[in-house]
Amino acid sequence: MAEYITLAYGNGSVTVAKYSRIKVYHQFLGSIRGFIVSDDDTTLTLIIPDDIDSFDKGIIEGKEKSFKKEYLKGFAFYPEVTRFETRDSQGDV
Repeated sequence: MAEYITLAYGNGSVTVAKYSRIKVYHQFLGSIRGFIVSDDDTTLTLIIPDDIDSFDKGIIEGKEKSFKKEYLKGFAFYPEVTRFETRDSQGDV
C-alpha cells in the first residue's frame, strides 16, 4: 500500500506520494532537490541525492536532511508541472 504525505503551505495543502521528487526554494541555500520523506508543522524532511543523475532517474538514495519550513519560500514537483509559493515569498503577510 502506498504512503502519502500532505504538505501544508500558506493557506492550503497538497497530498503526494511519499518519496515524490520535489525542488524546494530555501531562503538562504537556494534551490534544493530531494525526495519527500515527511512533513510536520515546522520541518520538511527530504532525502538529498548524492548526485543529480540519481534524482533525475528517480533513484532514492542519499542523506536524509530536515529543513525548517520558515525558511522555505516555495516548492515545485519534478518534473516541474506545478509550482507552489508561500505567501511570504510573494511579499504578503
